[in-house]
Amino acid sequence: MLSGFERLWLIDPLRAAELSEEITEEVASVIDPKLPPGIFFKQFAGAADAAFKFKYKGLGASVTNP
Repeated sequence: MLSGFERLWLIDPLRAAELSEEITEEVASVIDPKLPPGIFFKQFAGAADAAFKFKYKGLGASVTNP
């Protein structure tokens, strides 16, 4: 559950990292690790972006490629 400050997008960097860790662990657990790296990461990024948007509606989170 997001706090009042988080709904206003004033998220502490540590809290943002915790939300990211939660989503990325969930997504990584359902993607085939035997895929070639490029395909794995493309699927991973798409699934993580969708998971952020679904789980944290209105937060404005997105997945970027470094």
